[in-house]
Amino acid sequence: MDHIPRGSDLTAQEMGALRDVIARSVVSIGSVPRSCRARLQALGLITAGMGLLLPTPAGRIVARMLQ
Repeated sequence: MDHIPRGSDLTAQEMGALRDVIARSVVSIGSVPRSCRARLQALGLITAGMGLLLPTPAGRIVARMLQ
């Protein structure tokens, strides 16, 4: 992806999952539905490592734009 996605590019479920990851700074991979997790990762809004999901700087920007 060559730009930061907009909040309007996300479904309500994806935005809710992103906001949950942002609010907690780190969550278990299992706490976000697989379809949301895959799309948020593909958009570069979250990253996964060691069984955890972490927000990326782009994810923080997108979550902030809609608050």
